[in-house]
Order: sequence, then C-alpha cells, then structure tokens
Amino acid sequence: MRQKNAGWMIKGRKVRNYLLLAALLLAAPTIWGCGEGAPQEDAGPIVVSSKTFAEAITMGEITAELLRERGYQVEDEIGLGEVAVIRPAIESGQVDLYWEYTGTGLMNLMEYDQVVTDPEETYRLVKEWDLENNDLVWLDYAPANNTFVLFVSQEVKEEHGWSKISQLAEYVGYGENELKIATPAEWTERKDGLPSFQEHYEFEFRDQDIEIVELGLAYEAVGQNLAHVGIGDATEGRLEYFNLTVLEDDKQFFPAYNPAPVIRREVLENHPELEDLLRELSSLFDVDTLIELNKKVAVEGRQPEDVAREFLEEKGLVE
Repeated sequence: MRQKNAGWMIKGRKVRNYLLLAALLLAAPTIWGCGEGAPQEDAGPIVVSSKTFAEAITMGEITAELLRERGYQVEDEIGLGEVAVIRPAIESGQVDLYWEYTGTGLMNLMEYDQVVTDPEETYRLVKEWDLENNDLVWLDYAPANNTFVLFVSQEVKEEHGWSKISQLAEYVGYGENELKIATPAEWTERKDGLPSFQEHYEFEFRDQDIEIVELGLAYEAVGQNLAHVGIGDATEGRLEYFNLTVLEDDKQFFPAYNPAPVIRREVLENHPELEDLLRELSSLFDVDTLIELNKKVAVEGRQPEDVAREFLEEKGLVE
C-alpha cells in the first residue's frame, strides 16, 4: 500500500514536471525572446498612428500589420489627425510611432528659417532637434522625396517642349501669356510656397492666372485641361492616373520631404530591434512605390489595410 502510494507520488511529480516544462515552453518568447529580433511582451502594446491622407494611412497600415505579424502587440490609432493633433499625441505618450516627413519637421515643427533641399541635411537637422527637445527618434528615412512638384499635361508638354521649371519660368517671364496654374490656397502663403518660388525662379504669375482649388484637385484640373500647370506632391497617384509630367526642379527650390518613422525613445529602448525592422521597411518606399500605393487607395478606392497586406506579401515580409 505504501509502495503504491509512493508510485502514485512519483507519477504525480512527473505530471507536475511535464506541466512545468509546458509552461516554460509557452513562456519562452517572453523569457528568452527579449534579445535582439524579438518583441518584449511585458513592454505593452505599441500604439501606431498616422496622419489622415491616403499615403500616411497606407504607410501606417503597412507598419501596424508588419508589427503584428512579427509578434508585437499593436494598438491602432491610424488616421488620428494632422500635425496639430498627432504631434501632441506622440509627445505626451498617447502615440508611440508614426510616419512624418523631414521637410514638415524642419519647416513646420522646428520653424527653420531656411529652405533645405538636401535630404540628408534635412534629416540630420530634424533628427537632432527632435531627440534633444522631445525624446523622439527619427529612424532611417525612405528614398522617396515627397516634395512639392509642378506638373503639366502631355498636351502642354508636347506643345511647349517643357521638361524643367526654368523653361516654364522663361515662358511666363515674356508676359502676355495666358497660363493658368492650379494650386491650393495653402501653397500661395507658406514659406516654401509661391512667393519664394517665384523669387527663386525670377518670374511671376499674374493674379488672374492663379486658380485656387481644393487640396488634391489640381491634378484633375490639369488632366482635364482646365489649367495648364498644377502644384502637388511627388508621390501622388493621380500624377500617373492623369498621365501628367513632373517638371524638373532644376534650380533646386523645393525642400526635401522624405518620410521616416518617428518613435518615442522609451519605446525604442524597450524594443531596440525595431530600428532594423523599420529600416528594412523604409528602404522599400521609393517614389514609384508610393505612387502605386497611393493610386490603389486614393484613385481606385481600395481599402488601405488590404493594400498594406498585399504589399507586405509581395515584398516577402509576411506570408
């Protein structure tokens, strides 16, 4: 009887040992996964956010989906708001990560008094400033420079033979030329906008030739020959949709606007492996890629989360 009880106790120890081993195996991602390349589960969710336009939302969805696939807890605040909303959110710790543009950081956040056209210099200035003043880390920027561009229709290009802004400026400078430019009101007022642009290229549009349109409608205006020239973004999908030609900024006026992941320093310290992961992702965002992503969302009307998943699968980042 005593032997039988002893045998039961030995069996009970084995059961408990198996249960302990199973528990340790289940806990392995937490216990052994805190090194490089693995998320720390006890660090809490990463709050991923974005601005409200198609490109920002799509990059936000791509980032959130990639992190989820790699085992991170993700809290979705994508589409939260523009600079006036999203910056206070990340500075106060309500948001952990979002994509910002180097030129926006330099011109809008730092209120830098000079236009910087070199992407590396723009990045260096804003990275140093944000880390020192706000404990925010700018990770590696993408190769796409989503700066302002002037564009024309194929008909206008063929009629005048323009490929550079200086050629347009020379034509307008002759005077008495009816050449309508479609632009949002914002660009006629900002530091890196119309007044400085005209001074830099030494010409001036007549007031009656400036057509103020809602943000994003300049592409349609030029594409439908309602204006000769438009101002917009270098990675806008409607450039391709309307078969528009971007004029070369041959006198280098427009600032650099490369997107980069901005993350709170505390979060990066808890997840240092994110730097390599987001560097890999950032390297994929060139101009052609962002134009294609924007076209799928803003022109074709597809859901950003579907476009994000498709992109990650095509690039082999998720299965």
